[in-house]
Amino acid sequence: MRLLVVMLAVFWAAAALAQDAVRVGLFGMVEQVAPLVVAGREVAVADGVPVISPLGRGQKLAVGDTVAITAGVMDGTLTAVRILEVYPVVGPVSSVSEGRAVIMGSAVHVPPDVTFKKGRWAALSGFWSGTTVITTNIRRVDGAGFAQLTGAVDPQAFAIGGSTLHGVVPPVDSFGDAPWMISGTAVLDGVQVQLMSKGLFGNGAEVVLWQGHASAPVASQTYMIHGTGVMGTARDAQMPAPGVLVARCAQEGRVLRKAPDGMQAAFDALDCASHIPAD
Repeated sequence: MRLLVVMLAVFWAAAALAQDAVRVGLFGMVEQVAPLVVAGREVAVADGVPVISPLGRGQKLAVGDTVAITAGVMDGTLTAVRILEVYPVVGPVSSVSEGRAVIMGSAVHVPPDVTFKKGRWAALSGFWSGTTVITTNIRRVDGAGFAQLTGAVDPQAFAIGGSTLHGVVPPVDSFGDAPWMISGTAVLDGVQVQLMSKGLFGNGAEVVLWQGHASAPVASQTYMIHGTGVMGTARDAQMPAPGVLVARCAQEGRVLRKAPDGMQAAFDALDCASHIPAD
């Protein structure tokens, strides 16, 4: 029950960010905590900004956590106004083998220094690579609770990664390209859905720096970033090798080649041009 209450608070709080100045987003792995560095970008943290987590209050950021940060830009500095812990998978372990476990139907990479036990609950930070989570940090969850999946939804299979979304009612305008946060009851091959929310930033970010694993070419010189719904081309940004961890700036699910109108300062603060081919 605690997870459901926290999730509701997260979704309602997102709307409150809305209407001020232009904001940007960062989704990626925490590389350093003090100062906070995410996906290679340093982010100042304003006083009183909490870490919002589906695991409850009082969570502290750690290296390897994956987070979605909404930030303002002032004099070239990114300053966080909202920090959300993002877990691709939260649920019970159903099987374990060397270097690999399965949680609710999705395969997850297990670091060599980690021991998983069947039946234990875990919250995994990391990035999707196809239907597998490449784990960057693990938090053990005491007892059973609400399961969670976060990522882009396959609209044909009604799935995130290798996990099926049972009882899901598709949105009128379809799932679209944005990642979704889904919670409910854990079942062997997925989640019995009780709560869904689209996006990780609410209405609070116009340009987002996304970190994740690149797909194999979807079409000629076109690729996606697994789990994010973001699409790019070699013309927009450097064409990555499949499986490589990349960072790309995007707006509405498309990699940006240049700053949108009125967003040059934000574009520069996110260092978006670092992945754009030279003309």
